[in-house]
Amino acid sequence: MTASPVVPTGVPEHELLVVDSDEELRSAAAAFLGEGRAGGDLMRASLPGWLVDELAPTLPEVTFTAAERAVWRREPDLIGSIRTVATECAPRRYRLLSLVTAPGGRAWDERRRCEAITNLAYGGQAVSILCLYDRRTAPEAALAAAAATHPHLRTGRHGRQVNPRYRDPRAYLDGLDVPEEPVQRTAPVLAVDAAPSLPQLRHQLRAALRGRAGDRDTEEDFHLAVSEIAANAFRHGSPPVSARLWAVPDRLVCTITDAGTSYRDATAGYQPAHGDDLSRGGMGLWLARKLCDHVDLVRGPAGLTVRLVTALR
Repeated sequence: MTASPVVPTGVPEHELLVVDSDEELRSAAAAFLGEGRAGGDLMRASLPGWLVDELAPTLPEVTFTAAERAVWRREPDLIGSIRTVATECAPRRYRLLSLVTAPGGRAWDERRRCEAITNLAYGGQAVSILCLYDRRTAPEAALAAAAATHPHLRTGRHGRQVNPRYRDPRAYLDGLDVPEEPVQRTAPVLAVDAAPSLPQLRHQLRAALRGRAGDRDTEEDFHLAVSEIAANAFRHGSPPVSARLWAVPDRLVCTITDAGTSYRDATAGYQPAHGDDLSRGGMGLWLARKLCDHVDLVRGPAGLTVRLVTALR
């Protein structure tokens, strides 16, 4: 493999390698982690258990996780943890290797959003991320999304290359379709049009949610998330503010709509709006993304709808 170019400290990297065999996977992981060892990087890797068993004895400086046992984390939590570790280990580079897997459905949708946001999340930090996708198991839609969201490719023949299919993260996110939630075709358990005030809407949402989440923590988290979005609608949007809530055995779905049409940033909410200084506010959408499985922004000529979804496990 051709040696990868030297990247200055503090410049983030986000690379893609699609493998077709176990041998390709083994070779790519060993090469990427070997570069990190040579550079004295702090390293973490999420790989298939069999490969962890092979590599861990020879790379004791790497923190390994078997991909089959990896815990799914919502995007703001994942981004926040990477930023924190990268800051704490500076001036060393933080090197992450991951075989990207997801159980299907909307998990792949969230993954492609996260891949796009990754290109904006670590500016000025020494972070190197190599995402491995296995062509034998990854859906075609996931491979297409991966090709559009990684600035660089790794290949066995040419090393690190500029990815000609890479798209600007904001343009990419703006172009994504919003997946359908079939429950929205049914009657909601709560429908509020032209809510007179934020406190009254919060009270109505709390009453409608009571006992529908299966456990108190999930209910409280969802209520806090929808309350934050409702607060944004009252403070930053335009009246009227409306809400719809659906509750079925496997999920909670809520939409908050206002008549404002100025919202333009599909990348918002993956980090606090004002960085690490939480005292400045701007945390509503970020908290919602932390507390819900999916937060979708739907813009239309009549205004902005924010849809929040949490699966009931």
